[in-house]
Amino acid sequence: MALRIFGAVVALLLAVFAIIRYRKGQLRRGELVAALFVVLGLTIAALAPRIFDSFLTPLGFKPGQERARIIGLLVLSNLFTLALVFRGFSREDQLSDEIGDLVDYMALRRLEEEGVAPADGACVVVLPAFNEADNLPTVLGEMPRRVGALPVMTIVVADGCTDETEATARALGAAVIRRDLRRGSGAAVRLGYQAALRTRARIVVTIDADGQHDPSEMERLVTPLLDGEADMVQGSRTMGSFEVESSVRKHGVMLYSKLLTALSRTSVSDPSNGYRAVTAEALQRLDLRQDQFYVSEMILEAARRGLRVSEVPITLRRRASGLTKKPTTMRYAWGFTKAIARTWLRQPPGKRASQGSPRWVSNSAGLALKVGAEDPEPETRSSSGSS
Repeated sequence: MALRIFGAVVALLLAVFAIIRYRKGQLRRGELVAALFVVLGLTIAALAPRIFDSFLTPLGFKPGQERARIIGLLVLSNLFTLALVFRGFSREDQLSDEIGDLVDYMALRRLEEEGVAPADGACVVVLPAFNEADNLPTVLGEMPRRVGALPVMTIVVADGCTDETEATARALGAAVIRRDLRRGSGAAVRLGYQAALRTRARIVVTIDADGQHDPSEMERLVTPLLDGEADMVQGSRTMGSFEVESSVRKHGVMLYSKLLTALSRTSVSDPSNGYRAVTAEALQRLDLRQDQFYVSEMILEAARRGLRVSEVPITLRRRASGLTKKPTTMRYAWGFTKAIARTWLRQPPGKRASQGSPRWVSNSAGLALKVGAEDPEPETRSSSGSS
């Protein structure tokens, strides 16, 4: 009896609390209905618990037994709570996506208002950057004006920077996308991809802004695309050379390369390298969602879409200056593992054709960056460095 009285008191307090919050505008109508549904259940359990016997008997609980009834009600309440938890996760993910889309739209809108040189048939280089003002002069100074027969256009994505990254990039002649909210390197690359596609690039290259990648090696990645031998080309430090690597990270690269090779059925020797080139046509087929650890996602997505992926040797140099923005080794490994798991689990079996444009591509479809015939050639306005 005491338990039933306690349940009735809890139901009364919950009803009063829900109604007060609803009147203050702190609860939506649907949330009020859910709260009152719980109140109704508690009230019935307190005043007329036998009503639940009709629900519990088919589940194997004997009618009239108080303990069995309590256990049955606990099972039902846990299922209801679990449903609410999953709904909360879904709403949180949806809200996060909407905020991210809004921030990205505002960033692209600023770029549109500033105007950007046309990149028809050009090679657009995307540099995700977070507080890399000290390293950009070196990186942009080494950027080639042309790769093969293609002019090079540079876009720096300032991902929530608090230093002079944006001003430095502009002073060095690069187009800049300024995002006020830092979302991670994967989200920054995705934003740069959107801008590159809107400027009608033929090939898009990603390169780190910390000076670890050598821009003079870019032609190695682009040539197989121009020759029609591949749709995406990954740079590989293990096929080339690297100057700095801890033994733990080195063995981690080996482990994840074997894992990605098995999952993608594509030879992967460097699963975390951000130096890559991809055709614009192939890029639009990739469903990119990871905000941070995006390299493995691109490899798995490319394999799923049946794209031709190859690797070329590149040099991984010592960071030019400053401290790494990467998390600790354990956090990096955990984040990388989660990214692989999420990407692999959402994929249907086999290599199926893409149905429509991925979400990140369609989100920016209505935003046409201002380009005009009166703009100078890309190599004189938006390129950086010399051959």
